[in-house]
Amino acid sequence: MNKTGGFEMSITTIVVIVIAVIMLILGLVFVRTTMCGALNIATTTLEGAQGEINKLFGQETGEEVTCMGVRTPLDIAPDAYNIVGCGFKPKVQTTYNYQFVIKSTKDINGQDINAQGWITELLSGQKSVGPGRMEYATLSIRPPSDAPEGLMIIDVTVTSGGKTIANPTMRLNIKRVGWLQQSVC
Repeated sequence: MNKTGGFEMSITTIVVIVIAVIMLILGLVFVRTTMCGALNIATTTLEGAQGEINKLFGQETGEEVTCMGVRTPLDIAPDAYNIVGCGFKPKVQTTYNYQFVIKSTKDINGQDINAQGWITELLSGQKSVGPGRMEYATLSIRPPSDAPEGLMIIDVTVTSGGKTIANPTMRLNIKRVGWLQQSVC
């Protein structure tokens, strides 16, 4: 009689181990499938974003130099790194020299704001771009958390071969982000 009880316990143990191994395998397959799906979504999103950036930077208009915030002001958030800039798309191999100059920064009431120290990258540089390619001259702006809302105007001078080929004015709107959007995004 004692032998039967030991045999039943062995079968129960084996069944539990088999079920545990099956659950482990299913769990690993589920995690792998989920992770691969997430990576595919991230890749697709990145490709879509790159396409939209290329469209924003002049593929629609066919212009050689296109900057953000020229037609409509671009919103930037305080206490965050905001990347803005210009795109270069020449028809022939061209070397561009560019310079960003902060023309003015005013709050909503029209008072000047001291924006020194907000720029965290070089204000000038050089880009060599081949035909059919697109390169970007970017600038990182980080207004402090206590920066007042207002408009920042940046003049951009782009030269090639010693002559000015573009002189756009970028308009950046300093705008606070709500606490819900800031915490979720």
